[in-house]
Amino acid sequence: MFYTLASKLAVVNGTDAFSAAVPMGGDNALQLSVTVFANTATSITVVIEVSNDGENWSLLVSYAGLVLGYAAPNLSTSVGFKLARLHYTVVGAGTVILAADLNTSFQ
Repeated sequence: MFYTLASKLAVVNGTDAFSAAVPMGGDNALQLSVTVFANTATSITVVIEVSNDGENWSLLVSYAGLVLGYAAPNLSTSVGFKLARLHYTVVGAGTVILAADLNTSFQ
């Protein structure tokens, strides 16, 4: 299932930003895609977090050093959780404006 989790979201250094949680629905793989439209910081790190209860979140994979442009990091497989969300962290002083999508699938 394809989910648009951010569309021109502004993330500021020093502020934790999270997407809404999406259900895995029996899927076991996640594909992230990010487009950075504007960046006055050093970069942004996008972390895929997973949970079974929506309250306790664990890091699945972290993608650091994202700058201007499009990125579609490697597919994450063998995901055995019910929910997934994105955690955005700006590196360096400034703001990043981005769009992010998450695609779940069964592999």
